[in-house]
Amino acid sequence: MRVHNLVKDLVVQKVEEIFSSSDLASVPPDDPGTKMDIICFVLNRIPPQYVVSGRGMAYSESQDYQQKIQRLADITRLVKEGLEMVRMNRRDRTNAPFNESKEGRFFNFPSFIGRLFDGANFAPLHDLEVSLLHEGKLLRVIDPNWQNPYKLVTNTAGTYLFWPHPIPALDHETQKTFHLEIAVEDPRWDPLHYHVEITLNAESDFVDFIDTRGSFRIKDLYLFPREDLPIA
Repeated sequence: MRVHNLVKDLVVQKVEEIFSSSDLASVPPDDPGTKMDIICFVLNRIPPQYVVSGRGMAYSESQDYQQKIQRLADITRLVKEGLEMVRMNRRDRTNAPFNESKEGRFFNFPSFIGRLFDGANFAPLHDLEVSLLHEGKLLRVIDPNWQNPYKLVTNTAGTYLFWPHPIPALDHETQKTFHLEIAVEDPRWDPLHYHVEITLNAESDFVDFIDTRGSFRIKDLYLFPREDLPIA
């Protein structure tokens, strides 16, 4: 049985329509990552409409005409808001794969999520980079569209998120404990080095889908301004 969200279809159609008809000099029309950002922005702000059969779709078609018009107007407005949000918070991204074999056994990492706050006033931090390290080096992420280091921005309320790339298991390895480190090195703040330990079982599949229910949640961390900074 396949569950289908009819609203997603409308959102995708509207995004494609706007990209093909608008002046998008600052957002390349052929960037699928930008389109996906906008689609996610809209779907997170509008109720879904799920169907599992032709009967459900037929019921949707029989809905009040004014309801359909209002829904389409809401979607159009949100798509335009999403486009402006992407323009203001544009980040470099690529769709190039890492081109690595997915055959064999792997240690599949969950996503890691945490928050950083100012230790002096408890405000969420932004405009700085957080790194996830393994053996003193940046831990590789699942694909180039994920960040490590992760740059905190204003509208994410101090939240950072990493999704590490699976690590191949050696023939004799069935379980392994990884010692990771959350690190911040910024001249405005005292250094932060928070150690995380996670034990993983080797799996026969390369897991390339994310399950937020299984995310590894790191406790809230706090940075403190450096006391040796010159007074302005």
